[in-house]
Amino acid sequence: IVENIVKELKKSEQPEIEETPEKLYTTEEACKILRCSKPTLHRWKKEGIIPFVRIGVNIRYKESDINNLLNSRK
Repeated sequence: IVENIVKELKKSEQPEIEETPEKLYTTEEACKILRCSKPTLHRWKKEGIIPFVRIGVNIRYKESDINNLLNSRK
């Protein structure tokens, strides 16, 4: 009986949707896109104006976060 229930549950599960990974930009790339200097980007990062991702010792910026910042500056 339990085996039948498990089989039914597995049949009803939705297949997982694979999300494509979001593009991450380096500090230099983010500065070019945002048209700002490295010190300005660093200040925005410290003030929480732009979120960042730390990968080991490297800092990266998500494409969606950069786009959000650009849209809010308009």
